[in-house]
Amino acid sequence: METNPPRHSERLVASGLWWGIVALAAVIVAWLLLVATSPAIAATAGLATLVVLGAGLWRWGALRVVAEPGRFRAGDASLDGPHLGRVEALDPTAWRAALDRAGTDRAFLLTRPWIDRGVRVEVADPADPTPYWLVSTRRPATVERVVGHTGPAPDERTSDGQEAREEEG
Repeated sequence: METNPPRHSERLVASGLWWGIVALAAVIVAWLLLVATSPAIAATAGLATLVVLGAGLWRWGALRVVAEPGRFRAGDASLDGPHLGRVEALDPTAWRAALDRAGTDRAFLLTRPWIDRGVRVEVADPADPTPYWLVSTRRPATVERVVGHTGPAPDERTSDGQEAREEEG
């Protein structure tokens, strides 16, 4: 018999395509400056562009999503115990529809464009003006199961090839 995973934690790291865009931008800056300046200045500017954009992308993707029974944390924000409502896993189609609707609400959004799925977390605190959260995650079913206590998480494979399998107990 499988058991609920006790905790799920993931970092919203950018995909390889986004890192390629950063590298391409640095090459373009260096190439454009090479026409007007010396190779040393062009190389320095290209390297500086790579470092600045790379650091920005790393920082933007450094946010953690942590799910535990009765607790959910997305970046620096967290919902605990009685304020944590229902958690719903959203596939890519439902995710796009939820993001379209979120523009008209006061929803808390923690999304990343390189992740095409996520969870909708209801806020059960009547004093909180935020009705729900939309949070990107590569494993929405696992987050739903860990926080929502709906049973064992299914086997899932992420875009980076890692598997999330629960051991039999």
